Amino acid sequence: MATVRTRRQRLGQHFLCDAGTAHAIAAALPPEPPRVLEIGPGKGALTRCLLARFPAVRAVELDERLARGLASRLGDPPGLEVRHADALADPLDDLAGDGPWQVAGNLPYAVATPIVRRLLPRHDLFGSLVVMVQLEVALRLVAPPGSADRGLLSLEAEAGGGGELLFRVPPGKFDPPPKVTSAVVRFAPRPPAARPEALAAALRLASEAFSHRRKKLANAVAACAPPERLAAALAASGVDGSLRPQQLELAAWLRLGAELAGGGWGA
Repeated sequence: MATVRTRRQRLGQHFLCDAGTAHAIAAALPPEPPRVLEIGPGKGALTRCLLARFPAVRAVELDERLARGLASRLGDPPGLEVRHADALADPLDDLAGDGPWQVAGNLPYAVATPIVRRLLPRHDLFGSLVVMVQLEVALRLVAPPGSADRGLLSLEAEAGGGGELLFRVPPGKFDPPPKVTSAVVRFAPRPPAARPEALAAALRLASEAFSHRRKKLANAVAACAPPERLAAALAASGVDGSLRPQQLELAAWLRLGAELAGGGWGA
């Protein structure tokens, strides 16, 4: 039994065991496209609900034992394809071939953030994402300007289409129960409003600023440009240097990043 618990902890295996939560996640997906890429199906609680609503579900499971037994556990339903694969490392173009797809899943806590970061920019592959993550991560993903939870992850999510927190899920809905509360978030990936190089410059600047989030913006990014150049960029972009980094919306970071990049920063 000790070996099983260690394995669960390593893979983040807190299996969803509440049918109501599974139905709510499946219902949060739009009807089109009529195919769902499920990440981390585990024992199939959500898979079953997805199959009741959509004709095609491709379940991507890292645990070989669970992947091997999933179809038989659910009665070998038509429309289910199970892949023993890694959503964090395997090529998304292979996992999401014959798309576009919607994405659903109870993401392992340890890798939820990098998986979301990986999926959001691929608006060409994924029409919508409805995923369960740790509540702390969910709050950062959807944090608006001015929120104490706002940071680089919030900006990346905003750039990828923005998200909304749908509902919270208490520990008792899982087996074994985790020590934290979870939450379900929904995204509609879309092409970014800025060129890739402009977005990259804005996010690099924001990353620097959020490493000094208690400072005012002008001080938080002081290492990015000489004082006179920074003052000129703030004035030209219309960004108030007395604000805290978490108070800025993505558009402000894009303007300031463009002004500083024009002076050679970030090249």
